[in-house]
Amino acid sequence: SPTLTFPHPPCSPLGHRSSNTAQSSAGPSSRLTCFAQMFSLISQGHDGTGAEALQDVPVVTVTTILLLAGATLLRQLSWCRHKVHEDTDLNCDADIPATALLRRQISNDELVDDARKSWQLGFGAYKYSGLRPNPLDKSAAKPAPLSPAEAAQLLLPPFRPGEETALAELEGRISDLKENPRGHRVDRAHLLRFLRAEKGKPDRAEKKLRGAIQWYEEHDILQALTHWNLEAYERCLAPWWLSGGFVGHGLGGEPVAIERLGRCSWPKLCNLVDFEVLKKIDFLHCIRSVSAVEEDSLRRGVPFEGITLVVDLKGFVWQDAQFSAAWSLSKLAGFRSILMPETCKRILFVRTPAPFVKAWSMFSYLLDPGTLAKIQMATEKETLALMTKFIGVDVIPAFLGGKKVFNNDPQCRQILAPGGLPPPEAIDRLERLVAGEEIGDFPRRRLTSELSQGQGQRDECGARECTSCDMCTQQ
Repeated sequence: SPTLTFPHPPCSPLGHRSSNTAQSSAGPSSRLTCFAQMFSLISQGHDGTGAEALQDVPVVTVTTILLLAGATLLRQLSWCRHKVHEDTDLNCDADIPATALLRRQISNDELVDDARKSWQLGFGAYKYSGLRPNPLDKSAAKPAPLSPAEAAQLLLPPFRPGEETALAELEGRISDLKENPRGHRVDRAHLLRFLRAEKGKPDRAEKKLRGAIQWYEEHDILQALTHWNLEAYERCLAPWWLSGGFVGHGLGGEPVAIERLGRCSWPKLCNLVDFEVLKKIDFLHCIRSVSAVEEDSLRRGVPFEGITLVVDLKGFVWQDAQFSAAWSLSKLAGFRSILMPETCKRILFVRTPAPFVKAWSMFSYLLDPGTLAKIQMATEKETLALMTKFIGVDVIPAFLGGKKVFNNDPQCRQILAPGGLPPPEAIDRLERLVAGEEIGDFPRRRLTSELSQGQGQRDECGARECTSCDMCTQQ
């Protein structure tokens, strides 16, 4: 049911929970029951009866939930058929090759369990800078939202049939917002993304935009980069969550981003960090991501038509298939649909475990055609062949079979956060920062912007210099 909620029990400032909580829903029967509910929800969205419940859940999340549900169902059916115990190895299922089981197999050189070393080496510190000519330029500030004057210079992509008229109607509907003193975005490029998110319907796009503005105010989004503690909500967990980053441009000129979702141990992270903290981390991630692609479009003088998102699923384990964690992820994805609507052009699921591939072949018909058109999937053996259809080998990182290497690192961990569960030292430091026991790095003044010819400096008034962080030189 879409009305199901999973409240977090009160605990420490970061919401620490015991390991028993994480395992409470790990049993096969409970997982099967919960994911059967997800099947019901997805199928309702497909035939229209559940469209309202799914309208704010983006493509990646709906697809991930479908894969989790399908793989869990197949696993349970295998258990029933073979009458095996809960902890029996999956090798008993002859239909799923033993070489592609859902087991987290990560070599030692991929582990990120030394927090201080990860910070000092700058893992994930430049995850939003991968589209720049010099991603590792330490003198350049991270991407930040465009000013109204800069946003007005963004080029529009070619209109789809009927869009030009619909956009003009939408502009008329929100004319009262164009002089808003708070500086909410109402430029044509921004409006067009909201219009496309609502299938070209101006009335629905207006409702979504006005709702988004109200939501921005309720969550203090406009002041996130100037008033929030970025050391806590952006830098502290940068090597681990959110994973991945931007790596360059695809064959069609579109930005390419990689997310190492299979390594992230999302259910365990939910049990270590309070959801309100995870929300702020995700909000900042969305702000930086949109800023990065718009900065790139303005600098290159091309319209933004969406990114190619590569979701690396290698490392996923059965313990990650928890309904409550999947639904928490869908809540974050709902917020993303407000902060960054219509940003994905295509989604490539790579190094996909065999149970997911089997689930996709059996249950993908439940998704709507628009979602299906954006998604392609490949096993580890097929990954490079799929990626090279859209991305040059010079852009594909070496760990995925390409040629891209940063500082002799085939994983490019400075621009691609490697992921993994944050070590205790990182969680403890985050707790101190959130509780105010450690003073972090408040936003610094933005450096010179050279996004377009003739542009000068853009200064964020009220920003404060770093005063006590001994790790920010890598940030």
